[in-house]
Amino acid sequence: MVTCGGGRTWDTLLRCPWVLVLLTEAVLADTADPDPREDPSSPATPAEAATQVQPAVPASGPAAKPHRAHRGLVAGILVVASIIGVFAVLAVWANRQVLNTDNWTTTSTRLLADPKIQAAVGAVLVNELFKQVDVADELKKVLPSEVSGLAAPAAAGLRALAGQVVPQVLATAPVQEAWRQANKTAQEQLLRILKGGSSTISTENGEVTLKLHPLLMELAAQVGLQKQLASVQSKLKGSTGETARGAAEEKLGVTLPPPSGNIVILRSSQLKTAQDAVKGLKSLAIVLPVLAIALFILAVGLAKDWRRIALRTTGWCFVAVGLAAVLSRRVLGNALVNSVVKNPANREAVHDAFQIATTLLYDIAIALITYGLVIVVAAWLAGNTRPAGAIRRSLAPSLREHVGYVYGAGAIALLLVVIWGPFPSTRQFLPILGFAILIALGIRNLQSTTAVEFPDAQVGDTTRALRAWWASRRGHPPPATG
Repeated sequence: MVTCGGGRTWDTLLRCPWVLVLLTEAVLADTADPDPREDPSSPATPAEAATQVQPAVPASGPAAKPHRAHRGLVAGILVVASIIGVFAVLAVWANRQVLNTDNWTTTSTRLLADPKIQAAVGAVLVNELFKQVDVADELKKVLPSEVSGLAAPAAAGLRALAGQVVPQVLATAPVQEAWRQANKTAQEQLLRILKGGSSTISTENGEVTLKLHPLLMELAAQVGLQKQLASVQSKLKGSTGETARGAAEEKLGVTLPPPSGNIVILRSSQLKTAQDAVKGLKSLAIVLPVLAIALFILAVGLAKDWRRIALRTTGWCFVAVGLAAVLSRRVLGNALVNSVVKNPANREAVHDAFQIATTLLYDIAIALITYGLVIVVAAWLAGNTRPAGAIRRSLAPSLREHVGYVYGAGAIALLLVVIWGPFPSTRQFLPILGFAILIALGIRNLQSTTAVEFPDAQVGDTTRALRAWWASRRGHPPPATG
């Protein structure tokens, strides 16, 4: 079983750097394949000139057709891998967001911490509270008869006050903790049921509910209606309450709403469909990432004589998949909110909820873009362009005489990234270990390459070359050496 990141299995494969190790190690070890298109102005060596003669064969020649067919096959594999990669990202995000209790709880906590969502949830709680308690009737009981007519205006004023108080209540630490525990309990209960249930949880004629009663009681306490709400709740409990509810439903021909503060997440009649959906989601989160990465590795492996170029293209494919996920989050989010939410006043809150719920998707996309750019830079640095050759030449003396310092610089760079922690894989042990292996492999391959290319390079060669170039640009003769 391949694991990555704190015991997480295949569903975090797209956020781990092991694939970079496989691709980069396979390609950087073979950097001699030339790409004459990269720098047409560079003087060609005899070997390069011989290589450049090959494209002059007419397109109708027998050697050109297999060559084009081979490149077309690799390009087709990369396109298919990129398309599968987009769906793999979505599957991994859905799996990690919905089926991971920690992620679910963290997201739910962030939702209630958003001011716009607090206002929307607060409006629902105020409506629920004033539905449960006849505030005007309660005020009539305590007001003198001569001013009992003020009960209704006073109730309306109290309702307006509750609307102002509820966002402050929802922002308090006790309410935030109650919300977090309610979501965590509901999520754990839901997952146990979807995975087959347990001896303490029955799904027959049952429901999985998110209990918001503690939030409602907190709001009632803030506006002085806690006793009245508790009285109403106690009357609805037990056999007396159930009998009264049943009689009212039969007489009125309607179904009364459930007790206050409960949101039904799943009913037993929906269990089989939900369990099948969960199994399918878990399977997709495994199959799609593995298939996409296998296709990328296959494409690089098939590009025998131009593997570095295929690697560079693979990096751009990673970037494209990440950008597609980011654009999908933005475009589909706006379209979904505008089509589903009919009340314009609630759209901002729902939009914020969507952005928070898809934060993990955004993190995965940014990680893919970063990995892709790393692959592109690695392939470019191993290439035949003048800037890449100049960089390798400038690094050759340090890699030959002070390679320990180079490894130390790489370790410091990795440490800074870990401290920064821009996305989840930079905050987990195994992905960080993968990055360290990748850096070590890169330095080792770069050392062996520069030792062959620039065996006589000395410290200061690059600085002197830059000074001479700058002096020639300004029209001054280069300084004498010796």
